[in-house]
Amino acid sequence: MKKVIYSICIFMVVFLSLNSYCIASGPVITNLTYDNITQTGVSVYWTTDSPADSRIRWMAPDSNYQALIFTDSIYNSASVTSHVIPITNLQPAKIYKYQIASQNAGGTTLDSGYFITQSVSTGRVEVYFNHSVDTTVSTGEKAKGNQNFENLMISRIDSAQYSIDIAIYDFEYYNSIATAIINAKNRGVKIRFVNCSTPNTPLIDTLIAHGIPVIKRNYDTTHAMHNKFIIFDYRYNTNTNIKLLWTGSTNVDHAQFNQDRNNVIVIQDESLCALYTREFEEMWGSHTDMPIISRAKFGPMKVDNVPHILNVAGTRMEVYFSPSDSVQNFFSNLILTKTTKSVFFCIYSFQLEQIEDAMHTLFNNGKQIKGVFDLTCSNEVRTVFRRMKGLSVPGAWNPPADVYVDSTTGLLHHKYLIIDANSTAGNKIAVTGSYNWGLGFSYNNDENLLFIFSPRVNNLYYQEFYKRFRGAGGETIGIQKISSETPSKFSLSQNYPNPFNPTTNIQFSMCNYQFVTLKVFDMLGREIATLVNEKLAPGSYKVTFNGMDYSSGVYFYRLTTNNFTDTKRMLLIK
Repeated sequence: MKKVIYSICIFMVVFLSLNSYCIASGPVITNLTYDNITQTGVSVYWTTDSPADSRIRWMAPDSNYQALIFTDSIYNSASVTSHVIPITNLQPAKIYKYQIASQNAGGTTLDSGYFITQSVSTGRVEVYFNHSVDTTVSTGEKAKGNQNFENLMISRIDSAQYSIDIAIYDFEYYNSIATAIINAKNRGVKIRFVNCSTPNTPLIDTLIAHGIPVIKRNYDTTHAMHNKFIIFDYRYNTNTNIKLLWTGSTNVDHAQFNQDRNNVIVIQDESLCALYTREFEEMWGSHTDMPIISRAKFGPMKVDNVPHILNVAGTRMEVYFSPSDSVQNFFSNLILTKTTKSVFFCIYSFQLEQIEDAMHTLFNNGKQIKGVFDLTCSNEVRTVFRRMKGLSVPGAWNPPADVYVDSTTGLLHHKYLIIDANSTAGNKIAVTGSYNWGLGFSYNNDENLLFIFSPRVNNLYYQEFYKRFRGAGGETIGIQKISSETPSKFSLSQNYPNPFNPTTNIQFSMCNYQFVTLKVFDMLGREIATLVNEKLAPGSYKVTFNGMDYSSGVYFYRLTTNNFTDTKRMLLIK
C-alpha cells in the first residue's frame, strides 16, 4: 500500500512539474537579424513581446557538417523588449552560427541564425549584357552591352588558380568552355560541378571522362537545379582579391549566350564566395573535393543554412536561395518597403501573385511600375502580364501598368528588377539571379537571388532596361517634377524646342491628384509612344520625348486626365 501511495505521489509530482513546464511561456522572439557589419564585428538585433534579458552564443563552423559547439558568449541582464548585442573580435569573411536566448519570469526562449563578417576584398562589381544597351540614361559609367559571354567565361576559367565550383542548370554546345575547364583541372585547379537532373549533355560526359566530379539533382526531378553561379578560387588559398562569384540569368548554351537577352554579374568578394560555397556544398553533400551523394540536398530537402546580409566593401548586399529561404517573402517585402518612386523589371516568367500584389499596392499609391515580359511566357496560363496590362481578364489592373512584351527573336531571359532607377534619391537597388517569379521557382527549384544596394549597379541595369523597354514599345521614362506649387488648372504647354531633333521637352500641370496619360501619335492617329501613365500629385512636370527612332514629320501629343484633355502639334526634322 505504501508503494502504491509513493508511486502515486511520484506520478503527481512529475505530472505537476510537466504541467507547470507546459504552462510556462517565455517571451516571444521576433525580428531576429543582424547589421553594422565590419571585418571584425556585427550587431545582432531582436525583439520580445515582454521585457527579458539577452544572451548570445556563437561559433564559426568550417562547413555545413561541423558539429555545433558554441565557444563564445555575451550576456546582458537588462530587462528590455528591444535587444541589441554588438559582437567584436571576429575574423573577416567568416560565417558564424549563433544562438540567442531571452529569459524572464515566464521562461526562456531560444532562436538562432547565421551572420557573416565583411571581407578585406576589393568588392569590385562588373556587369555584362549580351545585347545592346541605351547609354543615354547613364549617370557616368556606360554599361557593357553586346558582350561575348563565351570569351568572358573562358577568360575567368583560364585565370583560375586553385578552385572552381560550378552550379549550372544547362551546359551544352560550348566545347571551348569544356576544354577550358579540363585544362584548368589538368593544371591543378580543383573542379566541382553541380548539374540539373536531365540526361547528361555530351559536354557533361566529357567532363566526367576527364575525371571531373559531377553531381546531379537527385530529389524531386520533376523540378530543376536551376542555379547559374560559379565560384572561382575561394578554396585552397588565402588571397582575398582573387575570389570571384559569377552569377546572373545566363545558362551555358549558344542561344543563351547569343540570341537570348541575358545578364552576367561578377563580384570580387570573399564573403560572398563563402556564402555561395555553403549553398553549393549543401547540394554537393560534402565540403571536400568529392561529393557524398547520400548527403546531398536539393529542392525542399534543403534548409536555410547561410547568412543573408553582407557588407561588400561598403555596399549592402542580400542573398537568398530557394526553396529554403522564403525567397518570395523577402523579395515582395523589398519591393514594398524600399521603393520611393519606381519599380522597373525585365522578366522571363512572372506568375507569382505575391510579387504582383506588392507591385499593385505601390502602383495604387502613385509609384511607377514598368516592365518587359518575354513573348512566350507572356502567354502562360498563370502569367500576370494580362492583368497588369489591363486586358479583359479577372483581376485586370485599372488603370493598367506600363508593361510590354519583348517580341524580338529569342527569349527575354532576364530575371532582374531595379528600384528607383529614375529617381535622384531613393534606395537604388538592383535584383538579379536565376530566380523567375513563380511558384515552382519559389517552392521547388534550386535558385539564387541577389539584392545589390548600389546606385552604380542600379544604373548599369537601368541602361539595359531602357533599351528593352523602348524596343518593346515603351518610351521615355524620365518624368521630372519641376514645381510642387498647386496650379489653378490643368494645362499642357507647347513642346520646346520645336521643331526638334531628336529630343524635345513637354511640360504640363496638375491641379489635383489624378491618373494622367501623355501619349504621342503620328499623322494617321496611331499611338507611337506613352510618355506618362501613372497617378501624379498636384504640381508642374516635364518629360522628354526622344524621336530618334522615328522619321521626320508632324506628330501630336495628348494629355488626358479624368476631366481634362488637350492635344498639341510638334515637328520632328532630321
